[in-house]
Amino acid sequence: MAQLRLTDLVPRRYRAFGLFFTAGLAIVGVLEVLHKCLPLLASMTTDGRVATFDLEGEGSLAVWFSCATLELAALTALAAWSIRRRTPGAKGAPILLVAALCWLVMSVDECASLHEGFKELMSHGTGHRLHGDGTIWWVIAYVLVLSTVGWRLVRELSRTPAAVVALFATAGFYALAVAAELAWVIPNKGESEVMLEEGCEMTGNLCVLLSMGLYARYAAMAAEAATGESSVLLLTSRSAEAAPRARAA
Repeated sequence: MAQLRLTDLVPRRYRAFGLFFTAGLAIVGVLEVLHKCLPLLASMTTDGRVATFDLEGEGSLAVWFSCATLELAALTALAAWSIRRRTPGAKGAPILLVAALCWLVMSVDECASLHEGFKELMSHGTGHRLHGDGTIWWVIAYVLVLSTVGWRLVRELSRTPAAVVALFATAGFYALAVAAELAWVIPNKGESEVMLEEGCEMTGNLCVLLSMGLYARYAAMAAEAATGESSVLLLTSRSAEAAPRARAA
């Protein structure tokens, strides 16, 4: 019975990635529609709200989806690192471990709102909120960390242009989400701003997972190619050694 390898878990066809991404976008669209329908559903409840469909609510489907997407991105980055580390002639790419940690922390932040605690800590510690309610504090922290990690990732992912494009798309969607959060896109914060912010954030998370998946595909194919070449070289060397023995006999 053949043993299951880590590389067997990585899709090879771009079509599979396209179907996955399309399905993710469809889920984002459904969550946006459900949030839009909240006023219609409010009359059917006792407290006038449906927390499950609230894009800004804690413990909502949107929060679960973002947490799951980022956790999968972290696992995929770990898988890619493990494959590269075991590939003959390749390096382990430690930046993938750092990226996996970032995606995991972001996943925890989605469900535990770590950024809100950081915002209050910095506002209290410095005595300044800088802009509005102090949201700019966690924005600065995120920008510094993600830009540093992202730049190193781009250098590693450069072997896979599609993964680089997905990573830049992530940066674009995150930037738009932050701009919406700071009311730079829609001045009066309302339902439209919430839907734009959360929609961009969820789509950005999908792009993170897509980027990690595409790089894992490259890592798996490179590992298989390296292993195959090693086997061919081994068989060739054995044949070369056996030839003189056959002639001598």
